Amino acid sequence: MPWYLLIPVAAAAVYSFSSLLMKRGLRDGATMKQAFHVSNFAVSLVFAPLLLLETGEVHWEQWLHPLLVTAAFFVGTWLTFLAIQHGDVSLVTPLMGTKVVFVALGMAVLARQMPSWILWVAAALTATGVFLMGAGEFTRQARGHAGSVIAALMSAAIFAVCDVWVRMWSQAFGAMTFLAVSSMGIGVVSFALWLAQGRPSLRMSGGSSRFVLWASLLIGIQAVAMGVALSLIDDATGINVAYASRGLWAILLVGLIGPRFGNHERHTSGKAFRWRVAGTILLTTAVILAVVAGSRHAP
Repeated sequence: MPWYLLIPVAAAAVYSFSSLLMKRGLRDGATMKQAFHVSNFAVSLVFAPLLLLETGEVHWEQWLHPLLVTAAFFVGTWLTFLAIQHGDVSLVTPLMGTKVVFVALGMAVLARQMPSWILWVAAALTATGVFLMGAGEFTRQARGHAGSVIAALMSAAIFAVCDVWVRMWSQAFGAMTFLAVSSMGIGVVSFALWLAQGRPSLRMSGGSSRFVLWASLLIGIQAVAMGVALSLIDDATGINVAYASRGLWAILLVGLIGPRFGNHERHTSGKAFRWRVAGTILLTTAVILAVVAGSRHAP
């Protein structure tokens, strides 16, 4: 197994756990605005130290590239929070796995780098698994999740574009600085929006603050891991297929420790949860194929 695929697999586990924490924070009284802004500020702080790791020349004349990543990532994050706020973690997190399909397409169209046939099969399995998971959501009892499904898919597409841009532009700009500047920009935009919204209080009610803060920190840490991997390793599609294991982690965490965090999706979702498990099996198969493909050109 190529060592670098351990990075997205670990990041996927951290992301799934952070989603569980964020869902609990929103349930316990934190508002969408509070969680969104705090998360953005945390991501900016976690990425900032990368500025100290830059070893090459930084080409500031290409400033538009990190700015575009900032804008796209900001919108994608907002859509993710909408999906998590109104949908189940065991649904939204695996749906984000569709990003690998958009990454494969983006690398082929934007970067003109055609993924191997194995990765195309893995991407197709990921898409099939995701839509299989969604099959249980469009019943009469689960129509309320339609908005979350749409938000999650739109977010996945936007994040995929971000990943392709990072792969295309970061090295030429100065990889570590590119990641730091584009991510710190998210905090700047969030701060500007917070001011425009009339500076709503960021003091969260009840015990929600600790869940939101820990979730935000973990989101930032896993984002750094993914950003560095995408920037330095030329296998964006394989990395994202491995990252699609978020679906497997989400199902496991909700089933095993969900009740400890006030999450009872396993019981309240009924048959829909079984559809999610079936879809997750396909996602896991896709991850295995990514490992096989990656082992053929491991650095």
